[in-house]
Amino acid sequence: MEDNYNNLLGVIRDFCLLVDHVEGYRRGIWLLEMEQLLPQIADGMSRLKMEVEYSFFVLPDLEYRFRMYTRLKSFLGDLHDYVLAGDGDESDERSGSLADDFTDIYFELSRGLDLLDADPTDPTPALTLWHTGHVLHWHQHVDDALKRLYELGAMGLLG
Repeated sequence: MEDNYNNLLGVIRDFCLLVDHVEGYRRGIWLLEMEQLLPQIADGMSRLKMEVEYSFFVLPDLEYRFRMYTRLKSFLGDLHDYVLAGDGDESDERSGSLADDFTDIYFELSRGLDLLDADPTDPTPALTLWHTGHVLHWHQHVDDALKRLYELGAMGLLG
């Protein structure tokens, strides 16, 4: 468990740093980095076995979240939106958004890092937040983002 925890923590920190410093990257390189990190996050979360004894709810800072979404959407440009299952057959019906996927994942992971930084001796609150959030919500964002990144890679747009 210790190795999985340390690996997961490192990958989560790398993911958050990439999002925090998005403007310092070329888009294709940044997306390639994300394509490499997201499977590691998914794998680490799948290995995280927890008995959730308590839960808590933190209200999101909606303004900050919107600013982050807007930054990512601007950075990703025409690559940010994609077709999700359930979208219509028309080419302009795209409800998927890499900016939304990365924003939701980022805020869950970042809040956990804040909890961990507040008390590095007790990772339980951070792990509980990540585990609960992953099960209830952001695992779908990881799956959708990976599918979109695979499509972009097949089009030669990563790197």
